[in-house]
Amino acid sequence: MTDYSETELKSRLAHIEVLAKAARDITLPLFASDMDVINKAEGSDYDPVTAADVEGERAMRTLITTAFPDDGIEGEELPDIPGQNDWLWTLDPIDGTRGFVAGVPVWSTLIAVSYKNQPVLGLIDVAAQDKQFWGAPGRAWLVHGGETNPLKTKSCGGDLTAAILGCTEPLAMLTARELSIYNTIRRDVRFSRLGLDAYGYGQVAAGRMDIIIEALLKPCDVRALMPVIEGAGGKLTNWEGGSAVDGGRAVAVGDPDLLPELYKRLKDAPPN
Repeated sequence: MTDYSETELKSRLAHIEVLAKAARDITLPLFASDMDVINKAEGSDYDPVTAADVEGERAMRTLITTAFPDDGIEGEELPDIPGQNDWLWTLDPIDGTRGFVAGVPVWSTLIAVSYKNQPVLGLIDVAAQDKQFWGAPGRAWLVHGGETNPLKTKSCGGDLTAAILGCTEPLAMLTARELSIYNTIRRDVRFSRLGLDAYGYGQVAAGRMDIIIEALLKPCDVRALMPVIEGAGGKLTNWEGGSAVDGGRAVAVGDPDLLPELYKRLKDAPPN
């Protein structure tokens, strides 16, 4: 039993649509043009940020503070705003900035709403493909081409050999030991795909893929994904089976019966 009202939830769900449109108005024109890219990292590391990241987040924050001034906000690019209630918005204006810079249309805008630190609403807005993967308590749906259809994960019968695996960039995300464990899983699955960022999680929710294994995630990378995956019938946890709300190492599955075998293998990775 929740202690928030349906009115509170629905008003924020409707407002996510407003935020997504505002973000698209900024990100899509920049995606179609040459852009300046700044490296946020130091030394030889590379962590790109563009005007789309910063201005997209700023526009969404303004809309949130106008409509829900007591709600908290955390994001990828700008300082957190503490809330005066139990509602928290988590924003990632461009999830997959490297793909955005490279012209690969799988980047997305991630918007999550949490209540008492538990994500209850999530949107993966793959703007360049005009696809929106939505999640809410007990349901998930895809909006694409003017149509809305339910999202439903598929069963593998708990069989890893029937599963399709994804990871955005295992060589960059995983330590040597984690990569070794990932590769033992990769060798046993049906096949694997890379470079999808949050789009891969949408494909799990849609029943097209089955497993995503990743690490080094931030809260803004993962919170919007949880209501989508779980609303479609899957599970998203950390590698130990606990909550992934704070990011770190995450595993998402369409078929929860895959998790016991995955946890058994992933537990051999030392904690970060």
